[in-house]
Amino acid sequence: IAAYRAAMTTKMKDELSERALKQLQSIAAFEAGMNSAMQELVVREAAASFRDKFPGDSKMQDAAFASAVKSLSGAKLEAGEDPVSAHFEGAFKSLQGVDLGKAKADAKGSLPERVAFAQQAKEAEFRNSFMVTAAEAAEVKSLASKAKSGEGYDFSKLPADLAERLDALYKSINAKVGFAMPDQAMKPIPLTADAAANKYIEEVNARLTAAQVQLRQGGPP
Repeated sequence: IAAYRAAMTTKMKDELSERALKQLQSIAAFEAGMNSAMQELVVREAAASFRDKFPGDSKMQDAAFASAVKSLSGAKLEAGEDPVSAHFEGAFKSLQGVDLGKAKADAKGSLPERVAFAQQAKEAEFRNSFMVTAAEAAEVKSLASKAKSGEGYDFSKLPADLAERLDALYKSINAKVGFAMPDQAMKPIPLTADAAANKYIEEVNARLTAAQVQLRQGGPP
């Protein structure tokens, strides 16, 4: 058992380092993707806001017609005469000094509101992917309270369905924070036809079961 625990500890250390590195790489890739997509998002949302505004804005329509006629005549358009250019320039300026993380988010609002909506959605995705949510923490606390026994916990008290749910949360949360957990189950050794050997096997199986309980409850090996 002692040799098994030593080997398991070494393997857990290697897996922890590997998993933590992969998780950091995933976070860096996610953040890089967010940054590279922001410029495209600003242009796309500025165009979308123009499409939403133009059909109901008679002044913009008149200006567009007038600028088109002037352009066809060969005359040079002055700054602000083209409503399309003016809209995009004004939209881009509206982003200056705006804290998109705190700004009002509206998928159909102004450009800052549209970009804030998209960015805040991405930030929520980041939190759900790489951080423990309040809902997960509350569920773990609720399940653990059902296993409370004196000053500690006895998770064997949990019904099978709740124990499975706690295990699923345990694995999910550890995966989010880049913490690798061993997936090797310590399976009991099957008995043989030799009664003397079975006595030894039963003792080993009892120790394996005790070790599983200690690992599950976070106690000392």
